[in-house]
Amino acid sequence: MMRQQHDSELEMELIPRQISIGVDSSSITSSTTNSTTSSKSSSHFMKSSVTVWFIPLIFALATFYMYILSTNAPPLKDDSDRATLRFPRSIEALKNLSNTLQHYRDDHLAYLLLVYGSTYLYKQSFSLPGSAILNLLGGALFGTWLGFPFCCLLTAVGATLCYLLVAHFAHNLVVECCHKKISALQKKVEAGRDNLFFVLLFMRMVPMSPNSLITITCPLLNVPKKIFFFSILFGMAPYTFISVQTGSFLSQLNSFDDLFSLRTFLTLGLIATVAGCTGLAVARVRRNIAPTVL
Repeated sequence: MMRQQHDSELEMELIPRQISIGVDSSSITSSTTNSTTSSKSSSHFMKSSVTVWFIPLIFALATFYMYILSTNAPPLKDDSDRATLRFPRSIEALKNLSNTLQHYRDDHLAYLLLVYGSTYLYKQSFSLPGSAILNLLGGALFGTWLGFPFCCLLTAVGATLCYLLVAHFAHNLVVECCHKKISALQKKVEAGRDNLFFVLLFMRMVPMSPNSLITITCPLLNVPKKIFFFSILFGMAPYTFISVQTGSFLSQLNSFDDLFSLRTFLTLGLIATVAGCTGLAVARVRRNIAPTVL
């Protein structure tokens, strides 16, 4: 009973309350109010329990689309290369896949872009692991200066799709499963609400930041879609650039550990520090300007 009361209080903090218009609160007794509130909460819970089933349905449709896309691929010149067309789990498998797709790219560039983009969005929309591998592959296939903006755009669009899925279909499920972590993030977001873009930018740039958790909780913390989109577009850019650039000389990699080197973490940490300091400077300027304007 105490657990349910705690979850209910947390949910009321995360979900903006709906204010009824044209009702005289003094004419309603406390028992009627409690009954109405309980009825609305029960109705909201039943509605969320139904809508959450849209997530596996959408996932199944997306998976079916990926299956159709892969089974209708243009033929390869060498049928022996077909064995390499699978998601790589080692650096050698990634190199073999890259070599096969580089030959494939010359004759079927449009299809390759479609498959790569669809795979990236599929992974991002459902918060599936593998962004580092796809960034490496993007660098190997398209080079740094084409692969980098392409991967940045796919990252932002895919994360925004995940944001919309949570906002419309999995709101209460995320609250129920991650309420403690959400409370911690909520304090940080509310503390920097006036400078929200730089707060999210810093959180994205910090090495080993829980990006998937941040993505699925932002809809619950009333983060505007526009701020969310651009914070991930620019916040993930340093990591994306490093991984795409590394993929452009994929043949020199010996393992995935080469991507997550000390130099990489120091670089990302330095960029995050600069972004954080910039945010603090902007917040201080705003505080100084506000009294003058008023």
